[in-house]
Amino acid sequence: MRYYLLNLFLGRVVLAAALDFLCFVAAGAVAYGILGAPLPPTTYAAWIVTGAVGAFVLLYYTDNYGLTTLGSGRLTLANFAAFMGVATLVGIFAYFAFQASPRTLEAVATLVAIYVPMIVAGRLAFRAISSRPEWSRRVLIVGVSDLGCAIAEALRDRKNLGAEVAGFLSDDPDHEGGWVEGYPVLGRVHEIEKILDRERIGSIVVASKRRDEHFPADELLAAKLQGRLVESGVSFYERVTGRIYMRDLRPSYLIFSSGFRGGALHEAATRALDITLSTLGLVLMAPLLPLVALAIRLDSNGPIFFTQERVGRNGKIFRVLKFRSMHHGAERKTGAVFSSHGDDRITRVGRFLRMARIDEMPQLWNVFRGDMSFVGPRPERPEFVESLSDEYPYFRARLALKPGLTGWAQIRHGYVNDVSGYEDKIALDLYYLKYRSLTMDLLILWKTLKTVVLLRGH
Repeated sequence: MRYYLLNLFLGRVVLAAALDFLCFVAAGAVAYGILGAPLPPTTYAAWIVTGAVGAFVLLYYTDNYGLTTLGSGRLTLANFAAFMGVATLVGIFAYFAFQASPRTLEAVATLVAIYVPMIVAGRLAFRAISSRPEWSRRVLIVGVSDLGCAIAEALRDRKNLGAEVAGFLSDDPDHEGGWVEGYPVLGRVHEIEKILDRERIGSIVVASKRRDEHFPADELLAAKLQGRLVESGVSFYERVTGRIYMRDLRPSYLIFSSGFRGGALHEAATRALDITLSTLGLVLMAPLLPLVALAIRLDSNGPIFFTQERVGRNGKIFRVLKFRSMHHGAERKTGAVFSSHGDDRITRVGRFLRMARIDEMPQLWNVFRGDMSFVGPRPERPEFVESLSDEYPYFRARLALKPGLTGWAQIRHGYVNDVSGYEDKIALDLYYLKYRSLTMDLLILWKTLKTVVLLRGH
């Protein structure tokens, strides 16, 4: 379980969520002490726990747990204001829907009045705790290499992960001082022992390609035995970025690295999840079908549904089913081309269908049939597979899995307008291929739901 959202540094997200949850429960307890018992104690406790879970969901969907938000006081206030606005609308709806009594309304108002200052205090406590040394690490990168530079850049772009680059150690015996990616070269590898204490290093990331007499194997072993974290540069890069390091990627890495396997139990659990969710989705979609069909027909001429050949598992061709979101015959003149932001082939209704991911709902039938899974790499058109495989030798590794309605690359990467922009998506797909599990699938589905609710689809 060492993939991106469960790595060592993101414990601070769990800390923030736990503090928020405790603040809500504590506010409920204080309100109970002030007002007495607006409900029987067990019923009141159940409502408080339910409210705390609901508050967590709303805080999550208003981006209050993003690492950028947690690191910024301004964004914390702005997103918390958005949370309060949404919570107020939900509260008004619940009040009229359930015809709450004045006594209940008084209890809710008291709870909110207590909860707001408590959650502010909770965030202040979070900042105090997360700023402590044990919640942050100074990282020493051993090796001035492309991989080392990529790690430094990744950490600079993710300042709220709790990791700070102290600098580099050069693995070139002739290299003296200088700066790399804006960080100092603190010395050469044989000086590692004195640098570890002087720079208060907590983690050592080995990005050196050399394994000769200049490689500090004994010093690294001693540092590990002393309690410092020593990690391969490749695995560290994966944990921080959630993608495979593609440069210099060799088949031996895919062959001998841990992961890159599913197993019969995972296959069975995934298929059971696919059948259950696709059946439920098809039932829920049925009442929407006439409305969507009418909107598509009124907006533009052409069929309601759109079918297209896609490449599935092990290269098997199948026909994907979608609601039509483009003008009929949009590719007659251009041929097969990638979609892009602002694509003028997309209809007005189609743009909304894409934002809400409604256009992909008929693919539930493909999932039910077994052509696709809920989670997996994006299914590509046969016209693109050959060119992508020529450009990226590891592209076909994605075909070991069923394509998915959603996936790790889909939730973390936007549109790709041409073949040359595909490297990042392949790196993300390979990461999913390596670390996939039922837990990771559920995490991806949870984040996809956020994309749908907030209309952030493409």
